Amino acid sequence: MKRLHTTILSIIFFSTLYSGASYIHVSQRAPNTYYFDFWETFVFVFIFSIPPFIAGAVISIVIDLLVKRMSISSNIAHYLLQLILYSLAACLIIGVLFVLDDGPFDMLAFMIYLLLGVIAANIYLHILLALNKIHKILIHRYSK
Repeated sequence: MKRLHTTILSIIFFSTLYSGASYIHVSQRAPNTYYFDFWETFVFVFIFSIPPFIAGAVISIVIDLLVKRMSISSNIAHYLLQLILYSLAACLIIGVLFVLDDGPFDMLAFMIYLLLGVIAANIYLHILLALNKIHKILIHRYSK
């Protein structure tokens, strides 16, 4: 259930960030040109983010099992390992999506999507870490 909440919150947060970053203010728009508004972009990104985020959630289970099996005593090393593995998982997902694409390979587009994938994976990781921390605090507070 925690991963489902994390996935939903991550999709909402990522869609909001992307929509805000790609929004062009009315005063900067060219005349007679259609621009997506914030909510149109948000809905578009939200819908098309669902499959990669679900794939990422499945891969995150494997990553977390792998990290648990390793005996790492340092919290910083544990965090950095998760950060690297989640970023690599995002690169794997984006790579698979580009292989499945029929169009010509564009290196610039691939690099942009890799960057967006790594950002999305890190959003997912940090929301998951925050929810884990909140869960521990609530269990500690109400288990007495």
